[in-house]
Amino acid sequence: MLYNQNLGVMQKTQIALFPLQIFLLPGESAQLHIFEDRYKQLLEDCEKPGEVFGIPYTLNGYLAGVGCAAEVTKILKRYPNGAADIEVTSRDMFRVEHFYMRMGEKLYPGGDVTFLHTESSEPVSAALMKALDTHIKNAAPEKFESLTDPHLNVFDAAVLIGMNEEYKVKLVKAKTRERRERILIEQIRFAEALRKQENAVQGEIFLN
Repeated sequence: MLYNQNLGVMQKTQIALFPLQIFLLPGESAQLHIFEDRYKQLLEDCEKPGEVFGIPYTLNGYLAGVGCAAEVTKILKRYPNGAADIEVTSRDMFRVEHFYMRMGEKLYPGGDVTFLHTESSEPVSAALMKALDTHIKNAAPEKFESLTDPHLNVFDAAVLIGMNEEYKVKLVKAKTRERRERILIEQIRFAEALRKQENAVQGEIFLN
């Protein structure tokens, strides 16, 4: 079990870890190619529905201190040598407290992590919702229905906006909801400025 949702407090847990240079917010998915023996073993241990492993984000070979708890949602292809192409989906995020090169007798790494319980985060503020409303209408109207979710939180909003790894990490490391919302509003303003610039350039090309 990942954690006890009824406790209402963050709880340290030991899980398998697969360090990668990707960072997935809750609900985001990615495809991975598993070929090393240690991670073939990890896949065997985490292939059951509901089983999770951690993907601590790494940059230039160093752990960033945060990561996501991922579940294997689909086996895309298996190879004769035991390698596999898989799809994983992020279910939560965590802080890395301790990292171990081997998890007990297993070949793969493990670590002590503290989950952030992102599913219980507070809904976004009216100010952020207003910024999201305008941005999604302009940039991705097909996502507009997602804004009707009364439980939409800052991490859900970040998925709708689309952010690079650097800003995802900054978002997770922010200490307060207010700081996280400021990061998202900055991203929205930057994206809107780019969109207007692109539209202006396209207009000039059309006029010429």
